[in-house]
Amino acid sequence: MKVAFISISVFCHETEDRNKILNSLESFFSLDNAEVKDSVVQGHYGNRIEIIEYKMKGREAQNVFEKILNSLDKMDLILLASTLQSRTDKGKLHLRIDKQRFIEENKIFLRDGDDVIKLVISFKNFRNTDEIVEELKYLVSRDLRKDN
Repeated sequence: MKVAFISISVFCHETEDRNKILNSLESFFSLDNAEVKDSVVQGHYGNRIEIIEYKMKGREAQNVFEKILNSLDKMDLILLASTLQSRTDKGKLHLRIDKQRFIEENKIFLRDGDDVIKLVISFKNFRNTDEIVEELKYLVSRDLRKDN
């Protein structure tokens, strides 16, 4: 599956260690050549929230996608396979990973909710969502068989 681009975004609250979060992301995903966008917003209670977004394309994006698939444990691969239809839209796969567990354990765990790292993976040469879902199901099932 050819990846066109990947976007990785994370919210850094003023109570969090920004450098720890970014160092974890940059070292795990090898984001040295990624385009970085940084913006600041105000939270509901007036707190400062920094939004950092990394974007990459081409071979770097492909490498990050492969790292994501290879890093998911068996339970998350099963979860991904069963929820692919709701995670894909207009040629893109939307994933959320647990930010705190990622930082502490240096591992990817899927999570739907708050306090996540958002990943948007855009694929090349797909005509519709069903085509992407079928190809992703194949990749996920292939990765599930590796453990057996």
